[in-house]
Amino acid sequence: MRIKLGSLALCLVLSGCFGSAPPAGGDDGGFGRAPDLAPLCSGNNDGVIAASELSFPIGATVHYLDNPPGTTVSVDPTGTMTPSGPEWDLSSTAGQVVPLTIEPIAGKWFAASFPGATYATTSDVASGTLGIFRVAPEALYLLGFASEKPNQTLLVYSAPVASLRFPVKLGDAYVTGAQISGGTLNGQPFASTDTYRISVDARGTVILPYLRFDNTLRVHVELSQALPGGVAVTHIQYLFFHECYGELGRMVSNPGETNPAFTTAGEFRRLAL
Repeated sequence: MRIKLGSLALCLVLSGCFGSAPPAGGDDGGFGRAPDLAPLCSGNNDGVIAASELSFPIGATVHYLDNPPGTTVSVDPTGTMTPSGPEWDLSSTAGQVVPLTIEPIAGKWFAASFPGATYATTSDVASGTLGIFRVAPEALYLLGFASEKPNQTLLVYSAPVASLRFPVKLGDAYVTGAQISGGTLNGQPFASTDTYRISVDARGTVILPYLRFDNTLRVHVELSQALPGGVAVTHIQYLFFHECYGELGRMVSNPGETNPAFTTAGEFRRLAL
C-alpha cells in the first residue's frame, strides 16, 4: 500500500497578480480563464509563503486535472532552465477533472480518532482515501488517513507529520515521520513506520494553460514506508506551491522509484478551473 502525502491548500486571489497571463488565445480549453477573486487572499510574490498567505476554507472544492488511476504519464520535474530560473510546464489539458473538497471533520465517522483536526480531503484519488489535516501557525500537519465509508480504512499517525512548515521558503529541509499501529486498510490490519524527507529545493515559474506563476516553490518529498516483515515501499513526489493559490500541481513517482529526476509518474496533477 502506497500512501501519498496529500497536502492541499485552497487559496484564491486576483488572477494574474503573481505572474502574467498567457498569450492571446491561451484559454484552458473547457476550463476558461482564471476569475477575478480578489480580495480573498493577499500575497506579495516574494517567493516565501507565510501561513497568512494560505487559507483553508472549509467546504470549498478545488478542481484538478489528473491522469486516470492506474495509468502513467511522462513528466519533467527538472523543468527547463532559463536565465531567471527553472520553468515547469504543467500546461497539459489531458486527463480527467477531479474535484477535491476541503471537508469538515465534524460528523465524520472517524472524527473522534483525530482530535484537533481542521479538515479532511482526498489524499488518494484512486481509492478515495481521505487525508486528515490540522492547520497550525507553524505548519500544516498530516494526522493520518481514513475512508469515507465507515470502518474500512483508519490509519492514525502516532504523532502529527509536518507536511508543510511555515514559512515555506527555498532551502528548507527536514525529516519527519510517525508510526501507524493497529490500523485498518480496506478492512485488513495495517501497520507501518513512515519517514518523510521534505525539502524546498527549487524556485521558478510554473506554466499552466491560463497563467504563469513566477516565484513558485517546488517541494520535494521522499516517503519511505517500512512494513511488517521487512518490506519497504518508497516513492518520490514534487509539489508546486504558490502564495494564495496553494498547490498548483504535483508529480508522483511510481512505487520503488529512486531517481529524483524520474520521467514517468503514477500521478500528474494540475490546477484546473
